[in-house]
Amino acid sequence: MQASETKQIRKKQSKKPVPQLVETQSSPIDEVLQAPLIDQAVNPIPLVQSDQEKVQQRGRPKKYSSQEESERIAAEQRSRAQQKYRIQRQEFRASANDLQLHLIRRLQKTIITNDQIYIQYKTERQDKTEKQEIPKVAGQLDRWTD
Repeated sequence: MQASETKQIRKKQSKKPVPQLVETQSSPIDEVLQAPLIDQAVNPIPLVQSDQEKVQQRGRPKKYSSQEESERIAAEQRSRAQQKYRIQRQEFRASANDLQLHLIRRLQKTIITNDQIYIQYKTERQDKTEKQEIPKVAGQLDRWTD
C-alpha cells in the first residue's frame, strides 16, 4: 500500500508548475536574425586576393583537367580491368583443365591397378583350385564326366 501511495504523491508533485527564476532575455542570435539583410547586388563585399585563393584551395584538388580526359582515362581503366579478369579466367580454366586431366589419369591408374589386382586374384584362385587334388573315393564319379 505504501508504494502505491508514494507513486500517487509523486505524480501529484510532478503536476505542479515549475517557477522560472530567470527572466528571458534576447540573445545575440535573435538580434542577428532581426537585423536588416544587406543586398549583395547593391553593396558587393570585395574579396581580398588571399580570401579568393583560400576559396579555390578549399576541397579536393581536381585530378583531371577536363571531363573528356577523365572519361578517356576511366575507359582505359575499365578496359585494363576487363583484360586482367579475362586473363585470370583463362588461367583458371587452363589450370582447372590440367587438374582435371591429372585427376583422370590418377583415377585411370587406380582403376587399372584395381582391375589388375582382381584379375590376379582370380587367376591365383583358379590356379589353387586346379592344383588342389580332390581325393577320390572308390566308386565316386568325377564332376566333369557324365
